[in-house]
Amino acid sequence: MNYISLISDYGNASHYAASIKGSLYKSISHAQVIDISHTITPFDKLQAAFILKNTYKNFPNGSIHLICIDLNFQLYKQMIVVEHDNHFFITADNGIINLMFDELPKEVWVLNRDLVLKAGAFIENGLFTQVASMLCHQKPMESIAQKGVIKNNSHAQAIEINDSVIRAKVVFIDGFYNVFVNINKEMFEYVRKNRTFKIFYYGKEYIDKIVNDYSEAKPGEDLALFNANNYLEIAMNRGQASQLLGIKIGHTIIIEFFDK
Repeated sequence: MNYISLISDYGNASHYAASIKGSLYKSISHAQVIDISHTITPFDKLQAAFILKNTYKNFPNGSIHLICIDLNFQLYKQMIVVEHDNHFFITADNGIINLMFDELPKEVWVLNRDLVLKAGAFIENGLFTQVASMLCHQKPMESIAQKGVIKNNSHAQAIEINDSVIRAKVVFIDGFYNVFVNINKEMFEYVRKNRTFKIFYYGKEYIDKIVNDYSEAKPGEDLALFNANNYLEIAMNRGQASQLLGIKIGHTIIIEFFDK
């Protein structure tokens, strides 16, 4: 069984994801195709990288991930296949791989330019599915690609850190309106150094403690915790945090640390 994931900014009303699935099943009848999300904010690589980074490790080794976000070949010049952590990622060299991993993967294949141009505007339904099929059937990549390197050096993590302040970004809001921030517990504690803190989420509104579970706050009370993936989450016990607190994707979250 081969596992293939899809993540895109297509939205749920379009036919694109279904077309890709159909193409995959035609060439890889034994594959299991899983949707991660098709509601990524259009062209938002930071959001897509955050979601995929916190998802792919739950898939079996050898899984293939089609990243269908901002695939402008004229802009980014390369379509790439990356092997990292026993997983394969097919995408454009648009910075999303840089955003996902602390160290750039060493195993990078650059898809042949002629094949990319021939694939046309819907490259993910042609060349990407072809690559996935070759990986599933363990065919050599040399016929369609050559070894290369990631050339997009973007590391726009949207995090600013100094000795007493972290400025991070809201990158995701889930179906319960919980707010996900792109700072993890390790980095938070590294900067904190056992100091007190305030997490400012809207103007002068702030949270000054971290809880372990939603139930530690009163119903309707805002809270902050580190979720199962160890990323900072702003939520509300039995409430809709993003709506009631006025937080949206892209908002800056400021964490200030204070000496006791």
